[in-house]
Amino acid sequence: MKFTYEVMDRLQFRRLFLDQPDLRLYAVIDGARAPEGYQTVGALIYTLEDNPTAYPLFLHSGNHELLELSPWLVEVTPESRLFDWLIENAGNHPYILFWSKAEIARLKPFFVNLLHAQSPQGATLFFRYYDPAVFSVFIEYSSDDATFSRLGDVSAIATYADKEPGQPQWRVRWFEQYKNLVSEPTTVTFSEQEWLALSGIRRRTSLTQMANMLRKNYHDHLVDTDQHELQQFVDSSVLLGEQLGFTTRNEFEQWLDLSLYFGERFVDDPRYSWAQRITQNSQLRPTEKLQQLNLYLDLYQARSAS
Repeated sequence: MKFTYEVMDRLQFRRLFLDQPDLRLYAVIDGARAPEGYQTVGALIYTLEDNPTAYPLFLHSGNHELLELSPWLVEVTPESRLFDWLIENAGNHPYILFWSKAEIARLKPFFVNLLHAQSPQGATLFFRYYDPAVFSVFIEYSSDDATFSRLGDVSAIATYADKEPGQPQWRVRWFEQYKNLVSEPTTVTFSEQEWLALSGIRRRTSLTQMANMLRKNYHDHLVDTDQHELQQFVDSSVLLGEQLGFTTRNEFEQWLDLSLYFGERFVDDPRYSWAQRITQNSQLRPTEKLQQLNLYLDLYQARSAS
């Protein structure tokens, strides 16, 4: 089941904050990379928010070496420079927003607890929920009961989306007042529907990363290829690679190198009859297929260089 949410542009989103005088506004800001112009997320918060109420979520681990990478839970004043920075940098730095009547001390244990979650199969995973793409799963697929058990006493949650260039938007989901809030966070386990949605995000992220990898490694070769065309090439090549039995990131990167050199569907090209013989050989493991294909790649490259 999907749940309804509001979609707002920047102006509508800014106006929204003026209409919530009785609710506190909070953000969880990714700390894995420093915001542009600041050494850390902590420096950003303490520079732009007067007397901030903030907490690095990795602090509970006792490993202070992780603090520079920690996501931060912070109460945001809509009149502050931090609020303006968040709105202006929504497409550049990951964060999520939510409203609550509760103070930060009441909410903090829930957002610390959410850093680890379980798959439907029971595997414990580190959960980077403060990635807007990931948090959008909560907005679309998580029931009210599940949301309250995971986040505590929240009135609304929001995240930024930029599905199409030049069309930024915010997603906002509101909740009715809940009368049976849990007092302490419990183990977070994803439903099958949430897990499928998260798997789709992981796949899209991986495909985007592979397209960026090709752009970086073969910049001169791809200089006249736009990003959309490149992404289509990666998507279709990976799909073919999956049909041939490739499963790991390393295997797909090798397969993309081969496909870029010989052509997207070179296994069907009669000029490269050896490719079909190798890929259709059921006696070969995927790594062995790639090893043999790469021998031909080395041979063709050597001929080109001579």
